[in-house]
Amino acid sequence: MLAWLQALTPEDIIIFSGILFLFATSIITLVRLSRIANRVGEQEFYILESLMEIDGEHFINLTIINKAFSTNHINVVGVELRNISHPLEEKLVMIAPRSKYQVRFNLNEIRKFVLSTRKNYRKFGIYVENEIGLRKSIKPKINNRFMKRQYTLMKRQERLEAKKIRYESGQYNFMERTGLIVGLIFRPFIKLRRHMVLSTNKTLRESEIRRQQKKEHDTIKYKLDQDEFELSEIRIREQSIKENRTRELELERLKKEKELEIERIKEATLKREFEENKVRIESIVPEEVAKQELELEKNSRKPEEKKRARKSKAIEEKSEAEEVISEVEVLDEPLIVSNPVTPEVIESVVSVMEEPKPKKPRTRKPKSESLDTIETSSSENNQNEPLGTIPLRDEAK
Repeated sequence: MLAWLQALTPEDIIIFSGILFLFATSIITLVRLSRIANRVGEQEFYILESLMEIDGEHFINLTIINKAFSTNHINVVGVELRNISHPLEEKLVMIAPRSKYQVRFNLNEIRKFVLSTRKNYRKFGIYVENEIGLRKSIKPKINNRFMKRQYTLMKRQERLEAKKIRYESGQYNFMERTGLIVGLIFRPFIKLRRHMVLSTNKTLRESEIRRQQKKEHDTIKYKLDQDEFELSEIRIREQSIKENRTRELELERLKKEKELEIERIKEATLKREFEENKVRIESIVPEEVAKQELELEKNSRKPEEKKRARKSKAIEEKSEAEEVISEVEVLDEPLIVSNPVTPEVIESVVSVMEEPKPKKPRTRKPKSESLDTIETSSSENNQNEPLGTIPLRDEAK
């Protein structure tokens, strides 16, 4: 055969491989077509189970799924135990294509059938039958485990109740009689063990109480020692404060720092004022100042001449009035004057008497002299000021 395979040409190998590929694809296609035909033509459904608890009662929940593309009609849903079937629901239910139907049953109804006359627990099944007689069944694992636990607890409770009745009536079985005889033989050892256990527990309890009391005592003592240590530390600190002049030196240091800061501020203020005065003096233009002073002198001469003429005239009128009054007092007679004094003259005399003295004309000093006076006055004020004060500049300046 190997020689036959070796004798094959590449064309033959390609032909045989193509035939094998077509055969495999045809088998796969036939399987898929058969499954599709079952889905479309037959009434195929599946069953799912779950355990539910509602208000303290347990229920088995069944979900019937119709995977076919045609409607399915369910007639019977029941329980089966080996060859015995027990219907739980007998009614016609229509399930639409690709849909489901849910139904639940109380486990107490199933328990009556499963645990009726059985010494050992046997697993039950759930079956569903449609209208054409197609029947499908499952073994509900979740509900079987739950029912087995319930069955075990029930049997244990029955055994305990039967044992209690036997002990009350004195009808023991072989194992119970053997246990009682062995208990009588080993009763002293049991009592000794019980006594040892009780005494050991008592001793351990007493030691635990003593240990707890000692722990509380140690806690209080530790707190007391800590408070005493803090008190001694505070006293030592107070004594060191009294003996050492640390605080006084700190106050003196702060005072010196403040004085130094004040002197620095004063020095900076003097420097700043000097610079401002220097800038102000440098900004003076002598030609402009000379022109302004000449204009002021020219403007002030005319009012001074007018005031002098008015003043001389008023003095002459006042002297004439005084002479007239003196003559009247001497003669005590009506006086005939060649040149009579008119009321206007008297009023002018009175106004001259009441007129205040003329003020001297103010002459404008040059700016250089005013600045010198400002500097001298500021220096005198700074010398007269107490230590720690900062000279303030007058806004009028």
